[in-house]
Amino acid sequence: MKPSKPTTASGERTASSERAAVRTPASNTERRQRVIDEIKRRIVLGEIRPGQRIIEAELTSSLDVSRPTAREALNQMARDGFLIQEAYRGLRVANIEVESLLEIARVRVALDSEAIAEILADETGQRLAHLEDVWTEFEQIGADSDPLALHEAHVRFHRGIWEASENYLLMRIWPVVEAQMTLILAYDQFTRRDAGRAHAIHAALMSAIRTGDKARIATALDVHTMDSAQELAFLIAGSSGAG
Repeated sequence: MKPSKPTTASGERTASSERAAVRTPASNTERRQRVIDEIKRRIVLGEIRPGQRIIEAELTSSLDVSRPTAREALNQMARDGFLIQEAYRGLRVANIEVESLLEIARVRVALDSEAIAEILADETGQRLAHLEDVWTEFEQIGADSDPLALHEAHVRFHRGIWEASENYLLMRIWPVVEAQMTLILAYDQFTRRDAGRAHAIHAALMSAIRTGDKARIATALDVHTMDSAQELAFLIAGSSGAG
C-alpha cells in the first residue's frame, strides 16, 4: 500500500496558488480595456469610420466578452469623446466636423505651448531628457511601419510632451484630447497616407524645442497642428462636397 501524499495546509496553499497562476482569468478592467483597444484599432485602420454605428452585440460576439463588459467599454469611450450617444439609435463614432477640427487644433497649440514652456523651465534638464527618450522611441518607428504602429507612435509622442511637463492638469484631461487626436489622425492617415510628411513635421517640432527659441517653437507648432488641421479640413470639405 502506497503511503499517502502529505496534505499539509501549506502544501494545499502552494498547489492552489500554482493552479490560480495558470488559470487566473482576465479581470473586468482588462476585458474592458481589450474592447476599447479593439475599437481604437478599427478606427485607426479605417474599419470603422466617423459617423458609423457601433453594434454592441457584434462586439460581444467577436471579442468573446459579456454585454455588461462591452457596455462599460462603450460608455467609457463615450465619456472620452470617441463615441456619441444618440437617443433611440445607440452609439456611433464621433464625426469630424471642420469647425470643431480647427477649434481642437487651436486648443492643442495652446496646451502644447504650455507643456513645452514647462519642460524648458526645468533647470535640471530632466524634463527635456524625458522628452528626448520619447522622441528616440518615435524615431524607431519607420515610415514603412503598419498604420496602427505609426498612429500609436504619434499619440505616444504627444502624450510624452505632456508627461515631460509634469503638469497634473494636462494629464487629467489627456484622455479627452487623445480621443480627438485618434479620430483626426485616423482620418488623416487613411486620407493622405504620407508617413514621411508626418515624420518631417514632428522632427521640425522636436528640433525647435531643443533650441528653446519661443518664436521658432510657435512656428513649428503652427505648422504641425494648425496647418495640418487646415489642410485636413479642406480635404473633409472636398469629400463632403463630392458626396
